[in-house]
Amino acid sequence: MISKIKNLILRVLHVSRLTDVKSKKLRILISVFLANFAVVLDVLIIVIFSYLLTNNFGYENQLVQNFIYEVANSKILLPSVVFLRFTSLFFERFNLELLSLDIQKNIRKYIMKEVYKIGNFSIADTYYFVNDVTSNITSFYKSFAILLNSFVQALFYTLFLMFTDLSIFLYFIIGALIIAFPSKYLLKKGKEYQHITFNEGRSLSYLFQRIIENLFLIKILSTFNLELKRVTRNLDRFKKSQKMNIVFGGVNTILPTFFTIFTLAILFTNFEISTLVTLEFIAILLRLFQSIGNLNSGIGLVVNSSVHVEELYKLDANKPNIKFENYKIDSNIDSAVEINEVDFQYFNSNERIFDNLNLKIKRNSHTIITGPNGSGKSTILGLIAGLYIPTKGRVLISTEKIGYVGVTPLVFEASIKDNLLYGNNLSITDEDLIKVLNDFKFYNEGKYDLSQKISNKTLSSGQLQKISFMRVILSEAKLLLLDEATSNLDRESKKLIFDILSNRNITIVNSTHNKEDFSYNKHIEIQINNDSRIVKVH
Repeated sequence: MISKIKNLILRVLHVSRLTDVKSKKLRILISVFLANFAVVLDVLIIVIFSYLLTNNFGYENQLVQNFIYEVANSKILLPSVVFLRFTSLFFERFNLELLSLDIQKNIRKYIMKEVYKIGNFSIADTYYFVNDVTSNITSFYKSFAILLNSFVQALFYTLFLMFTDLSIFLYFIIGALIIAFPSKYLLKKGKEYQHITFNEGRSLSYLFQRIIENLFLIKILSTFNLELKRVTRNLDRFKKSQKMNIVFGGVNTILPTFFTIFTLAILFTNFEISTLVTLEFIAILLRLFQSIGNLNSGIGLVVNSSVHVEELYKLDANKPNIKFENYKIDSNIDSAVEINEVDFQYFNSNERIFDNLNLKIKRNSHTIITGPNGSGKSTILGLIAGLYIPTKGRVLISTEKIGYVGVTPLVFEASIKDNLLYGNNLSITDEDLIKVLNDFKFYNEGKYDLSQKISNKTLSSGQLQKISFMRVILSEAKLLLLDEATSNLDRESKKLIFDILSNRNITIVNSTHNKEDFSYNKHIEIQINNDSRIVKVH
């Protein structure tokens, strides 16, 4: 148990450095101070209200009596104390939420940098880390602050009750020790189901990614209902694990308060104890066990969130040793692309996508890649582009002028000119832009306002795709990678685009499901047999 706690602390400290948020410890301590300052005021308010209701101090200390009397009979002091209590709670919450936003922002930036630097990430893993893991790590720091708050509050209430009536309080301490055993069990079960929730959430990310990437094919094959059944099964398992986690966490949170009130109910109805306890003793006792409930909840939240802290720790600590020298741009090679004895697998995956892959693609040729979904067509494009680095072997390309057009074009809300020149550092005139717009017949009327605002909502799917192809032409790319890039184009537009491309010295590597749509020089076919990939060149 101690070794597990030690390992968790080490992982938390490691991840804490990755957040890169200044004064994080101080800001957490400020929240703890403000929350417990509110507790002090809370006790004061309870004691004063008890005096106003019973006209009885309950304390022999003359200094305490005078203080309570002055505050209770002041028209300004008591309302000011109440106002100060809730102001403290507001700034405590505001400080904690602001800290959470800073942590979330920096963790997302860190993950995006790592994805870009390492490269060998699947899309599903990227989305999952950026969204789910980041959100839960943010929750971890909030939960940790809640845990500290609840611990200090429980300690303060305990000291107050010991000072008020130690003999009666000892009975409730015994009760607290008794409920510690079921609390430990409930925490353990909650963490078990959080692990299940984590794994199910990750599976859902992969499933959603696969469906979204293949909506076009799913529509054609009318397999939406089949995919919906798969999603429903996964969602049901995800919901069940979350439900059980909520059950165990919820019971653990309310158990201390239930125990206290239930015990008081039995004592008041079966024994004469009204003369033994004061109104403020009962009020503070309830607040104590409420704090213990919050402490249980905080521990549960920290334990649950620690699952994601461990994942981010693994991401950073177990980063693959990327051999960037395995990818090289060499203008002296004879071919446009050479893939020599390449092994590749995604980070965080035990499945090897390619084993000893060898390919050569001639300059100024058109090569198509076909294969079933998940066979590795896009992975080959990623290896050629340098997005993915081989774990073994080498990828050589003859030019750094690479163009890419995918199934989902990158078009943002800006002018036509800004979209066409995205990432382009060449000197391009407005006349050059208008010429390429005319060549691609972007608008039928042939009149163009380069400052006109466009977005993926204002253009047709064909126009969106043409933007990507025009961007390639304007960048003077020598190597063009296509990933289902013509799926949204009609036959006439396809012919127009490839006529334009054929008049340029450009090498095309085209991943597609429909080889019949193209005139090509080489066909790379990927087959899957017993979970292994066989690459054939025709």
